[in-house]
Amino acid sequence: MAFEINWIAVIVVALIYFAIHFFWYFPFAFGNLWLKLVGKESEPKSKIIRDTIIMIPTSFITVLIIDVVMILAGITEIGPALLLNLLLWIGFVATIGLNQTNFNDRGLKLFLLEYIFYLIGFLVAGSILVVWK
Repeated sequence: MAFEINWIAVIVVALIYFAIHFFWYFPFAFGNLWLKLVGKESEPKSKIIRDTIIMIPTSFITVLIIDVVMILAGITEIGPALLLNLLLWIGFVATIGLNQTNFNDRGLKLFLLEYIFYLIGFLVAGSILVVWK
């Protein structure tokens, strides 16, 4: 089965996905709350820079896989795109996140803070990709 990826759309949407992730942890958003929930006062700048650099390719890979799955599933409308991305999040991100949260005794608030932005990112990415086609 051959299919064509709109690389420009994937790159643009990956940048949007990255921005959602990046700004989620800003102090004016949820950064200070996250620090409190993990028992820290701050993060070293070197770790912030390293983590930000890692988020760029992982954002691209995530959006690329979302696009491939939507293409393979024949998704061409916003409703099915939202449903598919919700199911992808539930089936992979939320379940893994719940396991990690449970095994590390991190609590529901931290789970929600750390994993809801992925849901937002998945829904935004899927919506833009399907509309861009």
